[in-house]
Amino acid sequence: MIKNIVIAGVGGQGSVLAGQIIARVASLAGLSVATSEVHGMAQRGGSVFSTVRYGKDVISPAVPEGMADVLLAFEKLEALRYLNYLKIDGLALVNDQRIVPSVESLKLAPYPDDKTLEETLHRRTESVFIVPALEIAQGLGTPALANTVMLGALSVFLDLPHEKWRQAIAESVPPKTVELNLLAFEEGLSWAKRHIGSRLAT
Repeated sequence: MIKNIVIAGVGGQGSVLAGQIIARVASLAGLSVATSEVHGMAQRGGSVFSTVRYGKDVISPAVPEGMADVLLAFEKLEALRYLNYLKIDGLALVNDQRIVPSVESLKLAPYPDDKTLEETLHRRTESVFIVPALEIAQGLGTPALANTVMLGALSVFLDLPHEKWRQAIAESVPPKTVELNLLAFEEGLSWAKRHIGSRLAT
């Protein structure tokens, strides 16, 4: 069975690195992996969209609209922007962070309030989890660790070995940040286990 993951975020949040780590985990687990090129504006502040597909005999990295098993969003508005890729009743894992786009300052497009945003997500799937990844990362003293916190939460939903996640993170982040990133990963995993409990996806 092939698992399709769509990753959405804003440049500077580390979503590209997160996708690379997911792909590495799957590869270390002995699975076939295909990843997309990054679409959009990868520079700081621009929209970023990428895909990871893993399983048996994966060839194409393309995830058609409505076929993603998981939408991993590092920013709330980006979750809405790419929600159409998520299959009905798929998993939406969303970082509880708002990064107001430049159009907001020009009053060309209002940023939806949290209630509207979450209601829109729930119309697509009941499996919506808003993760306080930025808050957790700030508690660790480094806001940039929010991406690794999100990976920890995601790992609860994916049938990939825990030790492979740790290995992939250690191989992918700067050496001096390995310990902190591993701690952030564990914090995200612990949060998911505590707050999701019996609602964990199968």
